[in-house]
Amino acid sequence: MRFQHIIEQVYFQPWYITPSGHFAIHAILESRLGLMPAGEAKPGTPLPRAGLMEDLFIQRRPMTIDSDGIATVHILGPLGRGLSKLEKSCGATDFADVQAEIRDAVAKGAKGLILDINSPGGTVSGTPETARLVAAKSLPTVAFVDDLMASAAYYIGAGADAIVAEESAVVGSIGVYIPWMDYSERIRALGYKPAPIVNKGGDLKALGFGGSLSDAQRSYLQDMVDADFNAFKNHVRAYRDVPDSAMRGQIQKGQEALASSLVDELGDRPAALAKLRSLIAARRS
Repeated sequence: MRFQHIIEQVYFQPWYITPSGHFAIHAILESRLGLMPAGEAKPGTPLPRAGLMEDLFIQRRPMTIDSDGIATVHILGPLGRGLSKLEKSCGATDFADVQAEIRDAVAKGAKGLILDINSPGGTVSGTPETARLVAAKSLPTVAFVDDLMASAAYYIGAGADAIVAEESAVVGSIGVYIPWMDYSERIRALGYKPAPIVNKGGDLKALGFGGSLSDAQRSYLQDMVDADFNAFKNHVRAYRDVPDSAMRGQIQKGQEALASSLVDELGDRPAALAKLRSLIAARRS
């Protein structure tokens, strides 16, 4: 049943994520299901045991508070809600862990918070709640990215007091999509003819059954995607002056990202820490 949940989430639910990030999840899932070789492996090659996953992926580090009272929370890899130990061992981050660590930093008397972000984004479910917690700014907060801060990760970081990015870091990808795949031709090739029986007026009940969508079903999903995008855009606009031209789903970096107000400053980790210390000092005065 666990794979059933994962398959539904991966292929039939809306995502705040880059296409390349979603494809990586798709590839890992198919390799686990034995449908696609992982990496350079040939078909039939045994997959790594779950216990060895930590040797193959960068592991998310837990929250720390340094001697100056600066808390660091890591937002790494694909983001989701209710992730399994295996998914986390593959480098994913659970929204619940991020939320718990932010609250823990506040409870332990941290003076400021660094969100250390390297993520292509993740599921829609869990993103707005985490973003609102960050935007509440219980602590002076700086989001720092040295590599990738896209889609759901950008949604979360947008409400920080400041975003500092390395010049080569990639940010943005403000958008949402459902990775629908029409597999009706495959079903027909197998000799099946879908004929679901639904209640009268329930034309959306069997949405996608048989591998294709009716016009009404596609319109319904389009409305869902548009609503999720508007929530994303409105959140960004509440905290940042990002123009519509930078919210077409594209990524930006360096001076382009700075000009679009996707970030506040180009700099390294020490620059992000310096920015946070200035915010802490300003809040005290």
